[in-house]
Amino acid sequence: MRYEKVRFFKRALPLVLVAACMFAVGCPSRRQSASDDQKKVEPVSQTAPKFEPMRPTVPVIPARRQVASSGDCAPKYANGLSGTCINNKPCRGLGFLAEDGKTAVCACYATSGGCNQDQRCDAIKKACVPEKEPGFGRLPED
Repeated sequence: MRYEKVRFFKRALPLVLVAACMFAVGCPSRRQSASDDQKKVEPVSQTAPKFEPMRPTVPVIPARRQVASSGDCAPKYANGLSGTCINNKPCRGLGFLAEDGKTAVCACYATSGGCNQDQRCDAIKKACVPEKEPGFGRLPED
């Protein structure tokens, strides 16, 4: 059995060497790169591109600590939810600490003072929405 294995390797060795030589001859010594392609391409535009910083589409407000509603003056919305009562005044939004860190103020995320009379503060959109707009994942009521 051992003799057969040796005989097999003696016959296979020349085939392996021939295949390795053919592979080496067929492979180019210098590989093509992306930088070679860029040398061949002519630019479409004669002017260089302008890069401008992106401006935020939503006003950026500093992160403030939220405060709980206190009192029973919170407005009731048409969908059954209610706003908050901040400083004994109805607030169509949430209560946040002011910049001084002591006074509570009414705001609906980026809308200072809360939402208008016909709007409510939506926690999903983080903005004022029409009061009759259905909540997230709910169908409009007929």
